[in-house]
Amino acid sequence: MIKTFAARSSTALSRRRLFQSGAVLAGAALGSRVPGAAARDCPPPPRGLDALARDLRKLGSRLILPGEPGFLVAAWPNNGRWADVLPRAIAMCTSDEAVCRCIDWTRQEHQPFAVRCGGHNYAGFSTTCGLLIDVKPMSGITFDPKTGLVTIGAGANNQDMADAFRATGLAVPSGRCPTVGISGLVLGGGWGFSATRNGLTCDALRATDAVTADGTLHRGITGSGADEPLFWAARGGGGGNFAVHTSFTFEPHEVGNVTVFNIIWPAEHQVELMLDLQEIQLKNPALISTRSKLAPLAAGKVTRGELRVQTLGQFFGPPDQLKGLLERPLRRATPVVAEINAMNYWSARDYLVTDDPEGLYDIRSSYVAGQLGGDAINRMIDWMEKWPGGSLRQDNMGILFAAGGQVKKVGPTDTAYFHRECDFILEMEASWSPLDTPDTVTRQLAWLTEYFQDMRRFVTPQSYVNFPSRDLPNWLNAYYGGNVGTLCEVKRRYDPDNVFNFPQSIPLTPPT
Repeated sequence: MIKTFAARSSTALSRRRLFQSGAVLAGAALGSRVPGAAARDCPPPPRGLDALARDLRKLGSRLILPGEPGFLVAAWPNNGRWADVLPRAIAMCTSDEAVCRCIDWTRQEHQPFAVRCGGHNYAGFSTTCGLLIDVKPMSGITFDPKTGLVTIGAGANNQDMADAFRATGLAVPSGRCPTVGISGLVLGGGWGFSATRNGLTCDALRATDAVTADGTLHRGITGSGADEPLFWAARGGGGGNFAVHTSFTFEPHEVGNVTVFNIIWPAEHQVELMLDLQEIQLKNPALISTRSKLAPLAAGKVTRGELRVQTLGQFFGPPDQLKGLLERPLRRATPVVAEINAMNYWSARDYLVTDDPEGLYDIRSSYVAGQLGGDAINRMIDWMEKWPGGSLRQDNMGILFAAGGQVKKVGPTDTAYFHRECDFILEMEASWSPLDTPDTVTRQLAWLTEYFQDMRRFVTPQSYVNFPSRDLPNWLNAYYGGNVGTLCEVKRRYDPDNVFNFPQSIPLTPPT
């Protein structure tokens, strides 16, 4: 059943960043991307930046201009492909009021803008040639012992949450990368290694504060009341579509000891091992969460004889029980790495942490309902062998993230996150460095496009909005499926003038 709402009128630095900043500034022109329309279509420079700077200063915030200390660091996105899209100014917002002032200013000055909480939008949608509204300073985390709820500022990231929760025995489902912001994570759904056990990040959301396109601050938005549509959309409807969210209130869950694992098999029996791992996940969806992939040993030409199978993840039980579940793949081939260890939840989180991807890359994603079969896995290997080459080892050529279990307990239209009937996210990636020539990058991008297109016959026509691609065909339906119509209703209600507008933003009306 499709959810509908009555209409109402109303007039989103790792340890490698230092290296990459120098490398990409030296090599970003090497075929990294085709400049986007946004960079060419900026309106004339605004006249009111001085006024905005004064207003923000009074509110304890700061407007950073090009050439000022910190500008390049604050402007830097996770994906270096978009590092040459520089804002006219960066508003480092410390309060709701500062965000309201920024939204008012962009409307008055008719300026484009983007919202950033961590800068991890893979498709560069947290970059802009206009005003960059950065909520990272709003990173406070408070726990209410009376309600058992935790309120997290929109600028907090995964590491902030880990630091705050580590001693409490509580957690909110979250992602692996320390610098990913909570805002983008929850607004796109929020996959992590606890999703199959405890649901997505957005499933724990109980309330949010947000500044809408008219500059109004809406406090305490919940699943009931006047702003119910905005709350519905905040759970998987994507960042930057309807409002600037300034805080999120979650219901945390208790955590204890878990078992983490990292197992790598030699380059043999790849298809059988990938089938085994999927079957284990499907038969024990709420007990285990896997990220299984095929990856080459080194950079250079990829061959089947060099593709290893790796599974990494978390098991909600003791090591011996996990070893029993893994008996078949462990007997099929002797692993070259077999780390299976019990530890507390937050130590497990540290074990599983990653800052990948980062640098120069492009990405595609699909969903799998049930199992990705042997024919599909063989076809993936064929495409890996067609990789055109480059300076980097391709670690993420084909990954299956477990996305079922508890995630499937919520209906596809109960929240804006539509992909509730799927069991895995299939992700594929191409990455390069400044050592690679423009021709090499062009061939990698063409390879990724053709690879993704060929694999579509094996998967659902869906993609994860937190793994966005500017080249994704039929992106609106891929990201949101049967929820597109309702999301357009929410757009018309809260942003009738399409102020929140970027190449893949929710439109006012569904395309015909």
